Amino acid sequence: MDNWDDLKFVLAIANAGTVTKAAKGLGVTHSTVSRRLAALEDRMATRLFERLPEGFVPTAAGEEAVAAAKRMEAEVLALDTRITAQDSELEGPLRVTAAQLLFQVQLAEIMQQFAERHPRIELQMIAANEKLSLHRREADIAVRVTDNPGETLFGRLATGQNRCYYMSRSFARKHRQVMETQHGAASLPCVTFKWWGQGVPKEIRSRYPSAFISLVADDMIALLAAVKAGMGIGRLPCFLGDPDPDLVRLPGMEPARYLDIWVLTHPDLKNVARIRSFLRFAADAFKERSGLYMGT
Repeated sequence: MDNWDDLKFVLAIANAGTVTKAAKGLGVTHSTVSRRLAALEDRMATRLFERLPEGFVPTAAGEEAVAAAKRMEAEVLALDTRITAQDSELEGPLRVTAAQLLFQVQLAEIMQQFAERHPRIELQMIAANEKLSLHRREADIAVRVTDNPGETLFGRLATGQNRCYYMSRSFARKHRQVMETQHGAASLPCVTFKWWGQGVPKEIRSRYPSAFISLVADDMIALLAAVKAGMGIGRLPCFLGDPDPDLVRLPGMEPARYLDIWVLTHPDLKNVARIRSFLRFAADAFKERSGLYMGT
């Protein structure tokens, strides 16, 4: 094999299962991945993957290539981490990943303020709802909404959170009679988040036995939009519901605990100056506005 970079494509295909997904992960085109794989198989005179309806499955030779690629990747990542850990200057690249909502609500502002203090640090936003791997160096810092930040990561608890039930003002006017009687027979529509379960939440059903699910959303921004459009009552983090002038809380429902917000990094990088500085700066900034997240 005369080009070690070919193994990167082999590993990406094995991890993704398809050329399309591998190309997306590598940030290249579908044709580039296909061409590199075909050229490698021609040079080695062996097939590395079986092309099956369910995806690409490594052959025996492919398994050996994937194992070699994993060893090389681990060495490269370890070397990169060791070199970065020696950096004691407040300059250089800093990649921060978080869900789009966190950037939108406060994190972009935090990064702007941090950039003003440290103009030689090259900040990069990576908005991703899926969790990027800090161990694989897909990002330097992750801001995550979780109660389980992981024992293998280092970081700080930025703030706790609460959530509550919200509705649009027009929805409140339309269904005022049902909500005032609480146990009325009329049906009350609800919207819910796919990851929280698709049934009517028990605390809503206990107050409104005829409540039903009118919409299931797989994205928090979509859920917020549905509540604002008057499609039903929705449970939202307080940092989304309270500041919105179009929304009001469901009467009689108190905020309940939600997932915490953490600022995290790889433990070997915790003493890198720019990473350590951002961890502290971001966590303190979230804490200063904890009332927004707690709904107080």
